[in-house]
Amino acid sequence: MATAYAPETVQALNRMVKHSLTRWGMSKEAQAKLLNLSENATYLAADPLQRAEMIIRVQRPGYSSKEEIASELAWVKALGCEGVVSTAAPIKGSDGNDVESLEEDKLERLAVAFTKLNGHEPAVGDELALWFERIGRISARMHAHAKTWCRPAGFTRRNWDFNHVIGRQASWGSWHDALGLTPEATQLIAATVKKLEEITTDYGQNADNFGVIHADLRTANLLVDGETLHVIDFDDMGFGWYLFDFASSLSFLEQEPEAGELMRAWIKGYEEERGKKLSNDEKDLLPAFSIMRRIELTAWLSSHREIPFAKQQGEAFTADTARLCALYLQHQYLN
Repeated sequence: MATAYAPETVQALNRMVKHSLTRWGMSKEAQAKLLNLSENATYLAADPLQRAEMIIRVQRPGYSSKEEIASELAWVKALGCEGVVSTAAPIKGSDGNDVESLEEDKLERLAVAFTKLNGHEPAVGDELALWFERIGRISARMHAHAKTWCRPAGFTRRNWDFNHVIGRQASWGSWHDALGLTPEATQLIAATVKKLEEITTDYGQNADNFGVIHADLRTANLLVDGETLHVIDFDDMGFGWYLFDFASSLSFLEQEPEAGELMRAWIKGYEEERGKKLSNDEKDLLPAFSIMRRIELTAWLSSHREIPFAKQQGEAFTADTARLCALYLQHQYLN
């Protein structure tokens, strides 16, 4: 994965998107600006003649098949049409397809276009606890919908169980390859992984606790638009523990002093929306899922080490992960 966004590849992607805008009904005067390189390459496309804007997501190769992307978009459409969440709607290409196949300089990629939403990412110090209460409510609504939704024929998405998060088949690579991993950090993370495997095995998987989840509800995938909180980027959606959506919402914030407060705000919103309290055992699982997600992100930064954030923060992130694992093993994480 580390070469997916080499400079020459990014240049080819830029040309690819520019030359493909007419597929979504834009004029030849339209331009595309690269917004973000992460799992995928995300562009803002603007057409001055039509005064139209859209977001184009170009998929990282080998991550999601066309069938998996179509399955993602099926849930996005259902959630939006049924008013479960406010989210960006997929835009069909001029050929009527939701998923387009693009080519440029022997480079082939799958791409999807979405309506552009207004808003900004909620940030630490920006009444974040209030927004986490909203995230809890949104999560509860999505989980309730997932439990009753009739998935379309051919629906296929990845699993986010222990094995595929931080186990031997981890989708984002092994945590053993973490940037700047020291022997001491290895020992702490390994002890935590062993404990997490025992906990998740005991918890098990059933229709009540495991199903379709967003799996990446971090603040970067949320947009504050006045009183509305938009949810975007369902690219990681799949089958996982419902409570794992809390862990994904805390992504990259686990080390913040406010992390425990954010967890309690999420619980408040989640319980009020679903009209039922979490059991003490379920509340105890939230720190476990959060530290599991943190270890997963540590591996993700290594397998995506070409992106700017990984280059800048990878080794420090690994060190912080080890510190948080030590707190978890001492029952002091998210207290």
